[in-house]
Amino acid sequence: MEKEPVKLSRQLYNCVQDIWPSYLEHPFVLEMSQGTLPLEKFRYYMLQDYVYLRDYVKIFAACISKTDDFRLIRFLSENIMAVLDETDRVHIPYMKRLGITDEEIESVVPHISNSSYSYYMICQAQSGTVLSGLVALLNCSWAYAYIGENMVKRFPDATQHPYYGQWFSGYVCDDYLRTNEQLIHMVNSLSEEISPREAAKLCQIFRTCSLHELQFWNMAYAAGK
Repeated sequence: MEKEPVKLSRQLYNCVQDIWPSYLEHPFVLEMSQGTLPLEKFRYYMLQDYVYLRDYVKIFAACISKTDDFRLIRFLSENIMAVLDETDRVHIPYMKRLGITDEEIESVVPHISNSSYSYYMICQAQSGTVLSGLVALLNCSWAYAYIGENMVKRFPDATQHPYYGQWFSGYVCDDYLRTNEQLIHMVNSLSEEISPREAAKLCQIFRTCSLHELQFWNMAYAAGK
């Protein structure tokens, strides 16, 4: 009996096991989980994440330009609307609660680590396929679900913190996990007939994005300094 081929999502997950566990020990993530992270660092992170999300939706849009499949176009469009809705409904009010002003939001400049990450993902979507763009997008989505799940298990009170609790709750809630699983499912669906060489290239994209993600945490903890 032939072995069932390993799904691409499993290959992607396996190829970053020397990177992802370090997220859980990163001082930004650890201190946020313990409630000891200086609020200014979190405010800086939220502003940088805001401009990151602005580019994140552009990657979905770049993927749309690569396909004529209405099923895919609908999936990508729904993800764009979900990010826009989350930004307006959750992210901006969250920043306001942290004391971030409209002027700060309008004038924020992406840090070079932020821009490098976004531009790399946009490049994978524009120069590659829908699948390469989705693999780049999946890294961030899945990594946050991974961090949320593991840190809330380790620090159950993390969701109760007056400032950081909402962050953790957002990444362990059913809606977020469902959206992430749908993205994983789509990646697996589109990769059913790819060659081992193509799978290896996609794993490299996923690893590179994971390293960019680590740099993002470094940037946030240093508050851009």
